[in-house]
Formats: sequence, structure tokens, C-alpha cells
Amino acid sequence: MTEAPQGRFARPELAPADEYVQLDRAFGKAWESHPEQRHERWFTFADRPIRIRVVGHGLARDIFRAFSHLQRDPAPEPALTIALFDEGETGVGLPGLEPSDDLNEHGETYASDDGFVVLTARPQTRTALHRVDRDLVGWVADHGKLTQYELGRPLHSELMLWHKDRDVQAIHAGLVARDGQGVLFGGPGGSGKSTTALTCLKAGFEYMADDYVGLQALPDGGYDGHSLFCSTHLEPGHLEKFPYLRPHAIPGRLPREDKSLVLLSDVLPDGLSRKARIRAVALPVVVDAPTPRIRPATTIEALLRLAPSSLILLPYAGVAAGEFEKLSTFLESTPTYWLELGRSMDEIPLRIGEILEKHT
Repeated sequence: MTEAPQGRFARPELAPADEYVQLDRAFGKAWESHPEQRHERWFTFADRPIRIRVVGHGLARDIFRAFSHLQRDPAPEPALTIALFDEGETGVGLPGLEPSDDLNEHGETYASDDGFVVLTARPQTRTALHRVDRDLVGWVADHGKLTQYELGRPLHSELMLWHKDRDVQAIHAGLVARDGQGVLFGGPGGSGKSTTALTCLKAGFEYMADDYVGLQALPDGGYDGHSLFCSTHLEPGHLEKFPYLRPHAIPGRLPREDKSLVLLSDVLPDGLSRKARIRAVALPVVVDAPTPRIRPATTIEALLRLAPSSLILLPYAGVAAGEFEKLSTFLESTPTYWLELGRSMDEIPLRIGEILEKHT
């Protein structure tokens, strides 16, 4: 990484650390000049207290919804302060910075030479995470132009890195639990993670995720799984399987947004949970069979299902070192099963219950 970033969203005249200072000052201006638009809430991310401050009514609504199941009372000191402001609502912008109206453009990430400041630029947003000062500050041009994925998983890559810095590995997986004892679902997109997690939620299980989970090794050799967002993205065919979700579905607006977003805190808020002790791993696979069944899986099979999509979550090269080994260690110490889904969705929770009975 160089101190003069290059790329579509680069501002070569400013180093990432300088942009962090500029963003912080702009947020301070928005916060002081618009007291009527201030919003502050506290949340729990991976057992740590997080303070989120937002200037802008619409932006606050959009940001808080995906984290609403993680809300908590204020704490003496935050482990991270997130500070965001909406230029469209406040009139406060950044000198020389203009948004891009092409929302299909992918974002870019730049880091300072020492790696302390990581800047993430997208068509309508620009954020800077200071990994030492525990601050994440960001500009939003217009909250009404945020993409479906930015609404469902706000600050996705920034928070993946923040969790990694605290030894909580973000993995591409789902997680449900019963009485705090969980089964993690691994597999690529389309493997059945969402179907499994949502069917279990409807059957009374505690729901943490169907796509992204924070994995944390514990001193006793066990593992906790942490919820990151309360959102799910469903293809039209999958949405038809869950009629109770249809009234809450938010369709995509862009060509690449071929799924519908559902914020589960709007549907079954009492079924959402923050974390669970992981007792087993299930690898969903769609098969043409009348009923679902479970059978043992090997560590290698589980690793091949989890690793490829999990190791690309971190925002820039060089920060994923050691993540493969951590994932391998987790799977070597955790019972793993194939979960053949079959045609009877109603029986999926029964199979998950059987796995938990074996290992709790």
C-alpha cells in the first residue's frame, strides 16, 4: 500500500490518514451544526460495546435497522465509535469529493503505510477505520441511493476487519441455536444455508445468521459464533418458500441485485440472538429425496465448503494471513455433518435438533 492511492475512487492528493482527519472534522461539523438530526445508539458486536452516532434521520433509520437485534444500554467506554453523516440531509460535504451515480461500481480499499487507517470508497460512501484509535467515520452522499447490500449489511468490509483485529474471524456461514447451543451451516451460495436457517427460525430456534458469522475461539477450546447482521437476501424462488417473509421483502433496484432483502428484526424479533456456543457444523446440500437426513462429513469436506468464500471477506490483501489455519483448527475440533435437505422443509429443524442432541 502506498500513501498516494490509485484507482477509480482514489484521491491521490490525500493519504488515507489525511482523509481520516478530513472525515472526522466533517462529521464534527455536521454533528455540531445539526443537533436536531443527531442520533446515538449503543450495540453489542462480539461481546463488545459499540457506539453509533449518525447525523441524518433517514441515514440513522437505514443504518440502525440491520443491527437492531444487537442493541444495548450505553456503556462507560465504547470498543468502537462509528460516526456517520449524510450530506444530502445536512449539507455538509467533503472538499473536492463528488459521489458517483453509477451504483453498480464496486468499491475500492486503500490503507496507510502502517496499516493503521483503512479507507473504503464506494459510489455514495467513503469511510475511514482507524484501527488504533477505535474510530470508524464515514460520509454518505445520499442515504436514498444506498444499495440493497449496503442497507442489509452496513459497513460490511470495515466491520469484518474490526472483528479480525479482535480475533473474531468473519466466515461465510449460517448459525442457529437452541438454548444457546448452536449448529453452524457452511457452504457456497445456493447450497441451502438460508433455507436451513430460516426454516429453523420459523420452528422456534434462535437465529444468528444465514450468511455471515463471527467465529471466536475460546480459552477452553470451544468456539462462539456471533451475529453480525439481522438481514437475509433471498432469490425469488427461495422467497416463495417463506410466505411469511414476502410482506417484508425489499426488492433490489440494480441489475446485480437479483435478490430481495428482508430485515428479520421486522418479522420475528424475538427469534434473533447475539451469539451461541458452536457444537457442530452442518453442510447443507440440495438432494432429490423425500426427507432430509444427516451423515458424517470429514474435516477436508467441511474446509472445502467453508474456506473459499470465507477467505475473501477481508477488504485488502495481506490481512487474511493465518485465517485458513484458524478455520482448519476450528473444523478439526468440531463434529461435522452433511445435511441432505430433501423435499420436506418441515423436517429440517428435526435433523438440526438431532445433531444438537448428539453434542450437548
